Amino acid sequence: MKPADVYIIGSNSAFGSRVVASEEVDQAFGMPLGKLKKRAGIHSLAYAGEHENESTLGAHAASQLLELAGEEAKNIDWIVAASETYHVYPSLSAVLHGILRLREDCSALDVGSGCLALVQALAVAQSILAAGRGQKVLVVTSDVHSRTLGPGRAKGEFGGLFGDGASAFLLTSGPAKPRRWAYRMGEFFFGCAAKYAEAIRVSDSGGGGLLDVQFDGEALSRAAVSRMEKILREAERRSGISRSEVGAFATHQPNPRLVALLAKQFGVPACCFPSIAATRGNLGSSTCGAALHAALVEASAQPVAERKPVFLASLGPGLVFGGGWLVPAIP
Repeated sequence: MKPADVYIIGSNSAFGSRVVASEEVDQAFGMPLGKLKKRAGIHSLAYAGEHENESTLGAHAASQLLELAGEEAKNIDWIVAASETYHVYPSLSAVLHGILRLREDCSALDVGSGCLALVQALAVAQSILAAGRGQKVLVVTSDVHSRTLGPGRAKGEFGGLFGDGASAFLLTSGPAKPRRWAYRMGEFFFGCAAKYAEAIRVSDSGGGGLLDVQFDGEALSRAAVSRMEKILREAERRSGISRSEVGAFATHQPNPRLVALLAKQFGVPACCFPSIAATRGNLGSSTCGAALHAALVEASAQPVAERKPVFLASLGPGLVFGGGWLVPAIP
């Protein structure tokens, strides 16, 4: 029996409410003024406000998504959550479950490997729905780096790259609703290029002091661009969709300079990569989600017949990686 098709029928993103100029971040981390802008292409970062954290940002993105999609919380069968920075209990999925007032038999699950988490969470949600274990799944990512990697915790060459944000997606199985835009999910694939594992390592000796960060920026940059190009090539091969037919590339964005380099090496216009990191910073597990939401919003403004596929590609420390694709549903 052929598994049921799975669709994304709604998306949203949220960002830390404090917009901080990159020069202010340079100064806070003791770096030369203009370094983030010149070296990384980051002009500003989104930082969480005093009363914002992973649960509030994630809940805001998710609750607004449900409202915009005209969906009631009681109809959600699963919530799948992911975060690069949330390291406490109860788990993020359980906390969000309570805030959103999901019904008691709605399952809560946390997944993810750092910046790859959004792609992994979507793949898990797709599997749940394809197996007939539910009808609707809410996928939420949320990250607050400004506290875990802020000044006094990480050096500026690393910690200064990161901002705070969240993303949310509503998935369903069966026919897409004609009254709303929808994208059918294609295949996801994953791997681990362990030979690059030494390029980045982060550990905490305890006490809330400076993190032990092993960060070979040049090696990691080369590995990231090379691997994401391979992921996009693999998505092109598996899907049979030419890169020239793709409307947007929702990828991880270590920094804007690397995104521009990836676009050049892959031979596609840089404008096909929704700009997130330039004004928000690297959002960890939420970067790819924010980029995907931006791509879907732009596509929703186009006539249905003119909407194009979306490729996804991301990676995380290890070097774990993954990708996939979405195609517009034609009612």
